Amino acid sequence: MKHKTAFGFGLAALLALGAGCFRNTVSTIELDVPAMKHEACGAAVQAAVARLGEGAIRDIRVDVAARKVWVDYDNVRLGRRNIEVAVRHAGFAVNDLPPDEEARAKLAPECRGDD
Repeated sequence: MKHKTAFGFGLAALLALGAGCFRNTVSTIELDVPAMKHEACGAAVQAAVARLGEGAIRDIRVDVAARKVWVDYDNVRLGRRNIEVAVRHAGFAVNDLPPDEEARAKLAPECRGDD
């Protein structure tokens, strides 16, 4: 009986340690969005990221002047590339990804980055 009790305590301790490994699941990604020159463009990028999910996206900060977006996200539920692809599919070039040209054509002229 002592062997089973020791095993039970050992298993409980292992599970508690394992649960602690996943406590900090929030990461931040910085997105470089060169065509984001106006507030409307920033709002479009923010909306594209927000659509990824309320539980997965924790915070979105947009700096139109710097043409940067910072996203705090749950890295267990979502990958960095998922966020970049969402912005790409909204019609914007982001980090090393080119824009989805079909979506880019539907953007307002000031958000296309034609200049």
